[in-house]
Amino acid sequence: MANLALFDLDNTLVDRQAAFLEWAHEFADEHSLGDAASATLEVLDMDGLRPRTEFFGSVRRAFPITTPVDDLVSRYFVDYPRHFSVADETVDALRRLRTAGWKIGVVTNGQPSQRLKLDVTGLGAEVDAVCVSAEVGSEKPDKAIFEEAARRCGVPLAGWMVGDSAGADVAGGHGCGLMTIWMSRGRHWSSSGPTPDAIVATIPEAAALILGPN
Repeated sequence: MANLALFDLDNTLVDRQAAFLEWAHEFADEHSLGDAASATLEVLDMDGLRPRTEFFGSVRRAFPITTPVDDLVSRYFVDYPRHFSVADETVDALRRLRTAGWKIGVVTNGQPSQRLKLDVTGLGAEVDAVCVSAEVGSEKPDKAIFEEAARRCGVPLAGWMVGDSAGADVAGGHGCGLMTIWMSRGRHWSSSGPTPDAIVATIPEAAALILGPN
């Protein structure tokens, strides 16, 4: 098996939910929306799965905001990534993998602005390759984005995929012949799709499984 470990970004390597809530509080304060607005913004966000133009269209309908949707989206992709951070234990886990000879790739669906999160957190320096769906022209669970990640890492497409999405990460990784680890985020596995090879709550747990017994 090639020493390849691919990781999702949002709510896997970084806490996307926490960053969004920080942004939501800032956005609510800037537009004087009131203390309860951030909770509404979180509901409208749909855990990041809603397209941003659709999200901000709903925001404009829910609140007295007249700024054009396109302007809100543009500002969002500048302001929102600044709220990301990465846990020291996550960085340490990635470094353990690389020290042991593993190639680390980030495979994420989204816009090129995903790279800003890697810049802000410093994660870009801790991985060997990054594949963002909007840049690659393929998104998880399509096989092509996984193949491109392996190519950029310089190894065959064989190893592990770690992520929090049953469809994009687990089913996508399974479809490429990868072993899969699901980040539970406090949830119970309920998908009818392919079952992950392991379920964990943290990146250090995932890294320990990938490294195997000492």
